[in-house]
Amino acid sequence: MSHLLIELYTATPAWKALSAGQRNAFFTRIGAGMQQFDPARIASLAMGRVADEAPHASSEKYYAVWRCASRADADALMAAISATGWHDYFATTNAVGAVDAMAQHLADLAAL
Repeated sequence: MSHLLIELYTATPAWKALSAGQRNAFFTRIGAGMQQFDPARIASLAMGRVADEAPHASSEKYYAVWRCASRADADALMAAISATGWHDYFATTNAVGAVDAMAQHLADLAAL
């Protein structure tokens, strides 16, 4: 069953202390690490800045949304992200779950 991983994150002081060269080297490692994943199983859907002015906006500044073929693929992606040292540089909140139709989602909420 298809799953989404939604990451919300903000740069830490450790990130801000890195030089431009160190930041570029870090992102080069991230890009190389992504090559291990089958794009048919893990795909980036969107990334960007969180809109501060949106009602009930997240306090995190950036987001990334990934489609994963299964929960196991989502778990593998989260483990790979963690292994890069990402969490040393970005305070991150993850939300992961199965992709449901709206009717199922509303039924789950109604059952609370």
